[in-house]
Amino acid sequence: MRMKSIQLILVFVAGLALGTPAVAQEGHPLKGTWYGDFGAGNDRHDLTVVLDWVDLTITGVIDPGPDAIPMKSVELDITPGIPAGEGQRSTEGTPPEFRVLFEVDAPNSAGGTDTFFFEGMIFNPVAGNRRIIGTWTCDDTNGNFQIRRL
Repeated sequence: MRMKSIQLILVFVAGLALGTPAVAQEGHPLKGTWYGDFGAGNDRHDLTVVLDWVDLTITGVIDPGPDAIPMKSVELDITPGIPAGEGQRSTEGTPPEFRVLFEVDAPNSAGGTDTFFFEGMIFNPVAGNRRIIGTWTCDDTNGNFQIRRL
């Protein structure tokens, strides 16, 4: 009788272990914490972005914490890819493109606000090593940015 109990427990533990990968899937390609930098040339600034996705709405903040800056808007535009034809290698198809645009009103040193636009493309959108690489503008100033999902 004791052997059957041990076998039952082992089967239960094995079932939990096999079910774990399904629970750990990534979800929405933007959701999560992203870290990197932005700037122009050698003038770089740290950039931490936290994004969430509920129903059809994407929200986010820059530099979470007491001085967090809420995003004014977040847009994700997905252009479907074209699968490889029958008999072709899968790499011969065209992958989908995931473009993202963040708009942020950030306080400036003069006591007003500056509007920043970050526009980029998500690379590896369904992998753990996803990145957003793109450009940013604020009035007549611009540069590039790169953030990776933590």
